[in-house]
Amino acid sequence: MKRLITTVLAAGVALPALAIDASLELGVEGRRFLEDAAYPGQVDDQWSVYVQPEFVWDADNANQRFTFMPYFRKDFADDERTHADVREAMFMQWGNQWELRAGIGKVFWGVTESVHLVDVINQTDMIEAIDGEEKLGQPMVHGIWLAESGTYEAFLLPGFRERTFAGEAGRYRIPVVVSNDAEYQANAEQMHTDVAFRWSKSTELNGYPLDVSAAVFRGTSRTPEFLPKIALVNGQPVITEFTPYYAMQNYASATLLYALDGWLLKTELLHRNVQDDRFEDQNAAVTGFEYTIVGPFESNLDLGLLAEYQYDSRSNGNTLAQNDLFLGARFALNDMSSSEVLVGLTQDLDYQGSRFVFVEGSKRLSANATLDVTLLALTADAEDVVIDALQKDDSIEVGLNLYF
Repeated sequence: MKRLITTVLAAGVALPALAIDASLELGVEGRRFLEDAAYPGQVDDQWSVYVQPEFVWDADNANQRFTFMPYFRKDFADDERTHADVREAMFMQWGNQWELRAGIGKVFWGVTESVHLVDVINQTDMIEAIDGEEKLGQPMVHGIWLAESGTYEAFLLPGFRERTFAGEAGRYRIPVVVSNDAEYQANAEQMHTDVAFRWSKSTELNGYPLDVSAAVFRGTSRTPEFLPKIALVNGQPVITEFTPYYAMQNYASATLLYALDGWLLKTELLHRNVQDDRFEDQNAAVTGFEYTIVGPFESNLDLGLLAEYQYDSRSNGNTLAQNDLFLGARFALNDMSSSEVLVGLTQDLDYQGSRFVFVEGSKRLSANATLDVTLLALTADAEDVVIDALQKDDSIEVGLNLYF
């Protein structure tokens, strides 16, 4: 991180000095798929590079900041995965009990490991990672008020970001390519302004830390439905394309995180009322725990054991977490390289043959470099159409990340 101090003079009047922090993250990523592709045009190897600079301007003697974080990835196999985004372009000003943010930003809501049901503000950048952890920047005005009764947040969200999907050459996709021409229930389409409100509080219960939150959201659903485009091929109706359709939704959620000795008890709850009668409302929950064992077997590592149950009321097949059990283990080696490994298994309890296994490892190579390795493996019952479409996509991914 380099720090530059610049004093600006205009018309002989000294303006407040600006402290500028600049940093750069870039990397190269390679994926090797372990089975032949399921669909024509898909590749077996996928290489890409990315760059993500960050600039932070702080006004000296003033509670103001501007953060700018663009992002670009070049994928040498899948043109749809080559994309640019502004992850953040946010002006912030704050006082003793309040904060105001305006621009493009990212907000994370959630406490569980396997599924983030309540994380509704930003759109998922699905071509970055299949786990849905990466998000697109969202235009917003975000107000925060701190009070003894909790933290209150209000959001005005002008403009909508469509979910990204792999192209014909890409992996982690269904047999039919998803169209780039989305449809909307809102008359203003992607220009509709959404609103959200959230309350959160950190307190204690029986002397142990307890974090709770509740939120409501009104606007365009971040999760699309898929409308099939049907054509006659040799006299037979065939689905040639899926069009993403974004319905309007009313949404309410809550989270709970309770730290009890070595235990972390976690819960996320969601109710989603879809305004289009063609699609089901959603009641969903994920709940479980993480238990940390320090120095098992007289070793230097910390071992975290995870278990979570996932429930979703929808029956239309548009979910991977309708009745599933997640089990995992997190290993922190506590070495000079900050090595960590996370192993997880998600087992579908309705389709006994459907499961998802992953291993994620990270290691610091130097003060400016890290190495990430991810293994993914899927198996599926034939009746489980979502996982069955992806089960040829077992892969190993290696990423080298550099920081300046």
